[in-house]
Amino acid sequence: MTAHTSPRALRAAAPVLDCAARLFARHGSRGPGVSELIRRIALETGADTASLRRAFPTRTDLAYAVVLRSAHERVDGQLAADRPDLPAVERMASLVRRHVETGWRHRAASALAHELLPVLRAVHPARHREVGSLLRLYREHMRGIIEDGAAAGAFVVRDPGRAADEVLETLDSLLYWYDPDAGLSLDGLGAVYVDLVVHHHLGSPR
Repeated sequence: MTAHTSPRALRAAAPVLDCAARLFARHGSRGPGVSELIRRIALETGADTASLRRAFPTRTDLAYAVVLRSAHERVDGQLAADRPDLPAVERMASLVRRHVETGWRHRAASALAHELLPVLRAVHPARHREVGSLLRLYREHMRGIIEDGAAAGAFVVRDPGRAADEVLETLDSLLYWYDPDAGLSLDGLGAVYVDLVVHHHLGSPR
């Protein structure tokens, strides 16, 4: 995996990376070392231990693969699903719903990214740039939708770039409060955030 980080390779390793994300979320930054992580992943997924050790020599290698896969799923999924022929309000609403769904599914990876990115910046600049470029691509894509909406009179914003940053910050807030057992479904959560983003942040009339 350290040599093959294409979206296809990451998807092929999805069960391993899902398990790794759960272990990182459970134990945090001071959790078990890579040998113990590999042992647990092999037990839970049936993956070959020796292959896992070759693919992920260090804890950072494993965390990086988890974060990169999450970033690819969010960005690649949005770019593939977007419909530039539709009005900006519809495009933004669809983006928000997808963001909520993928954000919740990959919530462990999102939390891990906050811990990992400063480490990558210091010790693996190329990996930091790879993840960072995906995040910037997503942000610029969102900014483009906001610009289109503003040009059409659907959104009322002064600075599309700043608006995109504020929307991203709002969307990521769901990681800190959403409890699926509290009665609000994930679809309902998406509707809440669509209303908040489209009408509150971007000023689209109701």
